[in-house]
Amino acid sequence: MFGARDIAPAGYAAFGFVLGVTVGALIRRTLPAMAVTLAVFVTVQLIMPNVVRPHLLPPVTATTAVNVSLSTAIVDHNGQVTVPVTGLSGAWIFSNQTITPAGHVFVLPGVPACQTGTQQACDAWFATQHLRRQISYQPASRYCGPGRPARGRGSRPRPRPWPCSA
Repeated sequence: MFGARDIAPAGYAAFGFVLGVTVGALIRRTLPAMAVTLAVFVTVQLIMPNVVRPHLLPPVTATTAVNVSLSTAIVDHNGQVTVPVTGLSGAWIFSNQTITPAGHVFVLPGVPACQTGTQQACDAWFATQHLRRQISYQPASRYCGPGRPARGRGSRPRPRPWPCSA
């Protein structure tokens, strides 16, 4: 989401242009320079949000009790149950896991209440498991939009998107 709002697209466009000019000057052949520029640009677009940016500022990790309902939970092919995140508007969520009281990822076993019973019976069974949700995320408050300048200790703006002044 960060790469698609405010000034970030213009920054990526400027990076692509400078990269293309540099690669073109080094290779001095149009088509190979275009291919190398595209490959490097796509690689940077994949690496930055997935590898680099999550480590720029440690994410917030919250573990809270959760009420699992069969109507809203997502069960994947391995039986792992995920409850959709609500209440974190604009947050960049890295992981969302439903865990047991022992701290292990919850995997739905073959429970008769959930396989052949009603939704209410399955929800009642979930309530007896005392499940928790562990979420790692960057809160939306760490992103400064155009009306919220990033501030350091002094009054000079800092050229990075967090922490934001209130």
